[in-house]
Amino acid sequence: MRIFGGLAVIETGKRTSAARTREIRRTIAQRARKAARLAVRSGVAASLLWAFPAQAAENVTTLLRQLTARLDQDRAQIDGLKRQVDELQKQLGQSAMTPAPGVPAPDARNVVVIQQPGNLPGRSVGPPNTQSGIETPGGPPPEPAAPISSARDKIKVSLSGQVDRALLYGNDGRSNAIRNVDNIISSTRFRLVGEGRVAPDTTLGTNLEMELRPNLSNQQTITQNLPQAAGNVFPTVRQAELFVAGLGWGDVRLGFGSTASYLTNEFDLSGSFIGHYVGIAEQDGGFAFRQRHAALVPGGAGRKLVLSPAGAFGPAVGSVFNNFGGLGRDDRIRYDTPVWEGLQVSTSYVDGGSYDAALRMGRTIGEFRVIAAVAGADATHRNHTPVANLGYAGVPAGFIGGASLGGVNANPSGPNLPDVTPNGSRHFDGSFSVLHDSGVSFTMSGGVRDPRYLDPLGKKLSPNLLYTKLGYQHDFFPFGRTAVSVDFAKQDEVTFAGDTARSYAVALVQNIDAASTELFASAAYQTLNRNLGGSFHPILAAWTGARVRF
Repeated sequence: MRIFGGLAVIETGKRTSAARTREIRRTIAQRARKAARLAVRSGVAASLLWAFPAQAAENVTTLLRQLTARLDQDRAQIDGLKRQVDELQKQLGQSAMTPAPGVPAPDARNVVVIQQPGNLPGRSVGPPNTQSGIETPGGPPPEPAAPISSARDKIKVSLSGQVDRALLYGNDGRSNAIRNVDNIISSTRFRLVGEGRVAPDTTLGTNLEMELRPNLSNQQTITQNLPQAAGNVFPTVRQAELFVAGLGWGDVRLGFGSTASYLTNEFDLSGSFIGHYVGIAEQDGGFAFRQRHAALVPGGAGRKLVLSPAGAFGPAVGSVFNNFGGLGRDDRIRYDTPVWEGLQVSTSYVDGGSYDAALRMGRTIGEFRVIAAVAGADATHRNHTPVANLGYAGVPAGFIGGASLGGVNANPSGPNLPDVTPNGSRHFDGSFSVLHDSGVSFTMSGGVRDPRYLDPLGKKLSPNLLYTKLGYQHDFFPFGRTAVSVDFAKQDEVTFAGDTARSYAVALVQNIDAASTELFASAAYQTLNRNLGGSFHPILAAWTGARVRF
């Protein structure tokens, strides 16, 4: 409480700066009117000096001095109130909007929108891993975002996004290079979310998210000598959906967006997600394994073996690693149940006939935070695309006695990648992550597929994935948390029967909270064992970069 000339001005968290400013302006007006009245009274008192006898002059003079002193006091108080108004106006210009507690009324104006990037359910409900204070893997935590202008006042629109760039180094045993890339673990993107309250506990809205990926990290090669042409970089739709969500019954989403099984294999509390995670190929999916020696590889007519020289380009990393991400994002209708005891069930039906279901869980148990998910999908209605060039990136052209699997391009500028999606198969995946209050975390994910197709040589496939990560995070610096981790991945028979690919990686992420920035670095050592085609050089991939969110 502050006292200005006998007026008590109470400052509480409930009264806004704007309301206080209006009250002080009224006080100034009142003081001004009072000062005017005092001036009039002073003039009257002066005229009385002529009318009263001499013995009354002393009393009138005393009264005049008192009135003059009071007038000076009121002027000082008015000046003080004006200064406070100026200060409050400065504070209003600098203060940030904060969400009001409780559910906004349907007719509320200037409502702060609660942003939940990723699987956005609207303001009224949240996925369990967000409900328990654990963010969606790879996405920012829910943050208040002040609405921007909208042509329809009934819908509150907010803008958010990020830029995520890195320098990527690759060495395939024969060549090395540095590429300037967009980190596809969490690509450069922006989103516009519109939300309207149709009832106190029901939200209806839209979610439009686009990504811009110049020189995307999973499609660069070591031997190319030019970046991706700027004219070939087009916005890609990540989410274009309508949704309606209610506290009591869950939410429904219609349009292009996350299927129920999307992200269920990526639950990760290590804090190093942006540097390295289960999606091994998203760092360097276009880099090709190189043959150590000359070998016979399948490439001739009728699956005839042809001679491939030493140093030839074998399969790309993206041909032997896949994160088993379910049905991903697609045109679908999706339903999520309300969260009950940290559990949530989701299901979706995809255009074309594929469908999936998932169970998510997020809990805090004593000193541990736990998130987990499992999902199953049937994509047998989708056609699996036959493998071009048998999944090989290319063989140097013109080799005597051999054939070129890569056409006339001896140094491919773009990788040849086979269809490694769940198309044509039944798919199962899951993940869990545990974080202790000490900062130690353990993460595991994996998956299997039951394909209805054979490998390029007509053999039965059994694709599978196992991934583990051990992490530690701590506030070593006052400006943000530091996270370090080591991880291992083993993946079998993604393209060819008998294939075994392995990855060993270390990662470091440093947060800069004041700038909503994550600095990251990681290094991965990748190997491939194949029953045919001889042995391959290992690949070393390392990068460093930053993600800035807005």
